[in-house]
Order: sequence, then C-alpha cells, then structure tokens
Amino acid sequence: MMTRIRSKFSLFVMCVSGAGLVALAGCAQDVKDIRTEGIDQYRNRQYVESMATLRYGLSIKPSDAESNYFMGLNYRALAAEKFRDGDIPAAERDLDTAIMYFSQAIKSWPNYQAAVDGKTEAYESRGKYLKALDVADSVAYNNRGGAAEHYIYAGDKYRDSGDYDSALQRYKLALATDPNNPRAYASMGRMFEMAGDNVKAMDAYQRAHELDPHNTAVNEALAALSGMPESSEPGTVTENPNEQQQVEPPMQPQDDQQPEPPPAEPEEQEQ
Repeated sequence: MMTRIRSKFSLFVMCVSGAGLVALAGCAQDVKDIRTEGIDQYRNRQYVESMATLRYGLSIKPSDAESNYFMGLNYRALAAEKFRDGDIPAAERDLDTAIMYFSQAIKSWPNYQAAVDGKTEAYESRGKYLKALDVADSVAYNNRGGAAEHYIYAGDKYRDSGDYDSALQRYKLALATDPNNPRAYASMGRMFEMAGDNVKAMDAYQRAHELDPHNTAVNEALAALSGMPESSEPGTVTENPNEQQQVEPPMQPQDDQQPEPPPAEPEEQEQ
C-alpha cells in the first residue's frame, strides 16, 4: 500500500514540476485509480485514509465529481461520529464541509443524483443536530417527577456546545430533584473545568468523589487538578446571586438515546 501511495506521490510531483502536456495527460488518466482506492477505503470505514487519497486525486483534477462526492460522504460519516461523542459544534463543521464537496460534485456533474441526495441529507442532518438540545430539554421537562439523569443529559449537551450558563441551570435542576446525585456533581465539575474555574471544579469533583469514591474519571480529574493553579482565568459561568451557592459538575456516561447514523450511502452512479 505504501509503495503504491509513494508512486502516486512521485507522479504528482512530476506533474506539478512542469513535466509538460504529455505528463499532465498521464496524470489525468491516473485520477481514476486514485479515486477507486479512496472509494474502497471509504467503504471499509477508513475515513481519514480515504480523505487523504481523494484529496490527492482532487489536487490533480479538482472537478472530478465522484471524488468530490465521496469526500462529502467521508465528512458526513465523521460528523455522525462526532455527534455521537457529544461534540455538536465539530459535527456541524464537518457537515458544512460535506455540503461544500457535494455542491462541487453537482457543479461538475449537474445530473449527479447521488450528490444531490447527499447534499440534501447533510442539510437534514445538520437541522437534526441543531435540534438535539431542544430534544434534551424536552425530555427533561417531561420527566420532572424524579428523572435527574434527564437534566444531567441536557446539561451535558449544553456544556459540550459551550453554553455553560444553561448547563449549570440544568445541573442545579438535577440536584434539586436528587441532591446526592454523584453524576450531577461530576458533570458540573467538568463544566467548571472547561470554563477555567478550577476552584469550583475541584469542589464539585470532591463532592462527586464523596458520593461515589469508585468513579475513576472523577478521581483522575481530582489528581490532575491538584497540581494546577486554582483558577486559570475568570470563569464564564454566571450564577444567580439570589440562589444559595451549590457546588456542582459532570456526569458519568449514561445510556441515553443516540442519533441514528447517517443514511446509507446512495447508489454510486457511473459517469
């Protein structure tokens, strides 16, 4: 595999170094082989490798419709993985990039229906991701009776998207429902740590540790923070001065609902 990639890289260097029209024609013919390899890697879920291969082919022929299409599929697959990991902003960025590649494929081949479908599905997925926080809030609201974990779930979604104030509000609602919930304190600790307030992060993690001494993630966080300055920079979390101060933080992973993976790959069309 490495030998094949090196040979293609050598061919690329020859093309861009002014080898003449004959050499350039040979490069254009080799794009099909490069594209085929990238497609095989995509189908084997080797998304990063596939992107590198296809990007090399596009450096030779930027208008290649199929290469652009499969680049879009790669980015859409990565977006789904990041969304499952809770990194909504990164997932949105990958979807935006996927839409860009699908658009380029359509520009090169206006009748490329698979690329049209891919672009539409990427837009739909982006809308679903933006609605994820609303869904989390809705679930929490409809389960007020005692489901603190739903508030923790909603809080984690806001925390991971950078909205610390909204996250703190949900964690406090979770603790109002279940004052001794170690996951709520753990989630809150992570939030304060991300906001740069190591003092409150330590307090929250310590409370989580008292309630659940066997939480490895909390114990590691306490050990890591113990050797750091008390506060990196002023925290960005706004607390209501009329509320009684509570120490609050992150949660352990829970079996919450996962979004469905992106739609199956549209049927490949021949050019």
